[in-house]
Amino acid sequence: MGVFATLIMDFFASVLAKRKIIHPFITPDAIGRWFLYMLKGKFTHDDISKTPPLKNEKLWCLISHYLIGVGLAGVYLLIESAVSTIRNQYWIPLAYGMVTVFLPWFWLLPSTGYGFIASKASNRLAVLRTNLLNHTNFGLGLMIWIILFHRYFL
Repeated sequence: MGVFATLIMDFFASVLAKRKIIHPFITPDAIGRWFLYMLKGKFTHDDISKTPPLKNEKLWCLISHYLIGVGLAGVYLLIESAVSTIRNQYWIPLAYGMVTVFLPWFWLLPSTGYGFIASKASNRLAVLRTNLLNHTNFGLGLMIWIILFHRYFL
């Protein structure tokens, strides 16, 4: 479910970036670098693009991106199992995806030098719009999965 939702998110990110609706503000290398430095115990950077590069950053970007997607889907499934009234509400996974935007706003952006809610970004509104659209599309992926496949796994 998490892999599927992340694939949907990435597909729409590609389409929206080509149409200049979203702004890819951080490179895959920088995301992989951010993740690898966290594994080494370094959790904040003044500017991730100026942090010395590490080996296999693109690979670790992909791994971390999909691990986070799987983790977020797992949290959704835990919530769904604890609150049975949301099981057949197809708008809930979409709303959940939108709520997950708090992760980049309060974790990724501050720890990579962009500040809380992109407060230090020169293109703040573009970054915020990009985050919100990407995470809404993650929620869309969760919703599609639930509509098409969820009943087979319950």
